[in-house]
Amino acid sequence: MSMSSSSRAARRSPSSASDEPWSTTPLYRWGSMRYCGIDVSAKPGNQQLVTLHERRATDRTVELVTTFYAPGDVDAVVRTVLGFGRGEVVVAIDAPVGPRLDLLAAGEPLREQLALPTGRYERSRVCDALLFQRKLPLYPVPAVGQALAQWETWMTQGFALFDALTDLGIYRPPAHGRVMAPVGDGAVQHGRVVETYPDAVFCALLGHRPSPKRTPWGLQQRIAALKLRGVVDADGGLWHRTLDELDACAAAYAAYTLATGAGSWVGDPREGVILLPVPELADSYEKLPPPERAALA
Repeated sequence: MSMSSSSRAARRSPSSASDEPWSTTPLYRWGSMRYCGIDVSAKPGNQQLVTLHERRATDRTVELVTTFYAPGDVDAVVRTVLGFGRGEVVVAIDAPVGPRLDLLAAGEPLREQLALPTGRYERSRVCDALLFQRKLPLYPVPAVGQALAQWETWMTQGFALFDALTDLGIYRPPAHGRVMAPVGDGAVQHGRVVETYPDAVFCALLGHRPSPKRTPWGLQQRIAALKLRGVVDADGGLWHRTLDELDACAAAYAAYTLATGAGSWVGDPREGVILLPVPELADSYEKLPPPERAALA
């Protein structure tokens, strides 16, 4: 695999600031910023934090050095993140930022704007519907006031993380009638905490849907996608890491692209957007064809 121009752009160092309360500290001081990714678990004590920070390599390129933390509960993760300093972090969380607002319910004007087929996506968030159309399916998110099903209770851990990190600013970009756009320079003036989705992160980085992450080829592709973007793990080159740790690492890379302006957002900021680490999404993310196999005699 070769590194695309968008990948190289994603490794530029951020340098913007803003007048918003959560962004009064200049965004970038070499090596001091922490780009945090959090993989959310249904088990309260199993929230996974990974951070990236920049380091100049011997060939003068920028490396993104990983720090993998032991799993912990929401309070421990939040203490660690806030301990870096308000102006020193950007955070991407693998969980919904909040319940859906039914902006795509039957009769809603946004349905016509997006040309959605009748009866489809009526119980989806805008971001989820747009990703699903690109063959990046997500889990359904309950509506405001709707009780969580048993399998959905893991989302409460994500809601708690977003709530505890609210003072950093939840990322809500100015939409200007759009439902997806590049984040652009100075994106953190609109918030330093954002939702992401590691499965879609890997698809966006690879340009296709990789094999399942529990397969050797699927795991290899995901690790390659991170390493080609400069992600460095001194302890085994990512091969010793759990799947949760790799997902959190992908989320951390998404946070990095929010800071650098190399990512893009999708959704309606009123109910929450999802950040992905490319400036523009492809129309569709397809599976690779199966490998060739010879016929038996």
